[in-house]
Amino acid sequence: MPRIALSWVLTLGLLTAIGPLCTDFYLPALPEITDQLQATGTQTQFSLTAALIGLGLGQLFFGPLSDRIGRKKPLALSLLLFIFSSAMCAMTQDIHLLIFWRFVQGFAGAGGSVLSRSIARDRYQGAMLTQFFALLMTVNGIAPVISPVIGGYIITAFNWRILFWAMAGIGVVLLLLSVVVLHETLPAKSATAREPRAKTPVLKNRRFLRYCLIQAFMMAGLFSYIGSSSFVIQSEYGMSAMQFSLLFGLNGIGLIIAALIFSRLSHRIAAETLLRRGLLLAVACALVTVLLASLHLAIPALVGLFFTVSFMSGISTVSGSEAMSAVSSEQSGSASALMGTLMFVCGGIAAPLAGLGGETMLKMSLAMAISYAIALFFGLQKHQPAQ
Repeated sequence: MPRIALSWVLTLGLLTAIGPLCTDFYLPALPEITDQLQATGTQTQFSLTAALIGLGLGQLFFGPLSDRIGRKKPLALSLLLFIFSSAMCAMTQDIHLLIFWRFVQGFAGAGGSVLSRSIARDRYQGAMLTQFFALLMTVNGIAPVISPVIGGYIITAFNWRILFWAMAGIGVVLLLLSVVVLHETLPAKSATAREPRAKTPVLKNRRFLRYCLIQAFMMAGLFSYIGSSSFVIQSEYGMSAMQFSLLFGLNGIGLIIAALIFSRLSHRIAAETLLRRGLLLAVACALVTVLLASLHLAIPALVGLFFTVSFMSGISTVSGSEAMSAVSSEQSGSASALMGTLMFVCGGIAAPLAGLGGETMLKMSLAMAISYAIALFFGLQKHQPAQ
């Protein structure tokens, strides 16, 4: 099994982050776009929704395609399409065209996310795969911390169109990195040579689906936090936008630390044991946060929130690795696509539900606790042996 190369970690980590980077980069520009394109706030918000829909659907396209023709060609196609659509977003003068090109941009950006997981599965297995997923989570976790800062600076110093030109530039850099650093991990002849064909179909692979559902509901908890935290921190607790950014960044660092801790523990503790203990602790932290929020203890509740959010990345590191290990390399593209889409669907549903009737710390932490509890339910189900 090959050693983990830093160049591969950075390249695949950046490819994983390209989708979230689009949305985080773009958020500070919404008011300016609304004014310049003479659009309504709802129309501009729909350009964000279109990108998210594209991110979900794109995974279902690029994943199965990579199982048929290899990883590098679909990856190059997705990056070329991402570069082109980003440039078209920068040049458009009409809100309806912007919505269309944002959908295409999200669709293309999904390729990097789904294919990075597939490439990781092709190269690594077991504890090594868990360690690689943790390193991917580290690189990916930095993106939402720094991208709003960079995006805000660009908006202040230039204008919203420069944001999309910057995205196109990032796409060019990633395309060059993927050509220079990465090589084909699933050659046409290797699928049948390395592993026996006709294994259990992905949708009937109960072991894979179990880990996949754990991953999806942990992501639902994270989306509940992301969707409501800005309103909770600034409106309920009266903090400034800068204070919220610092707190959001601190929780992002917690995500990174937890992923690295779980990665180290995976060498000493069996994955199934580590996963169940992690889920129990995550649910316990979420319930403590609910209790503290109900008692209106702001600082203790924020401390509880930090640990509740952090556990998500540690558990996802293990469940994501085990899910991809449950399928053969020739199925990893389709499996990665299904996992990514499920995470997006569960997260997309959870985010608005957490804010029904107004965003509060109590509702947000309760939504996270419920999501984590469902993940724990699947975690406590009978472990399916490797197939």
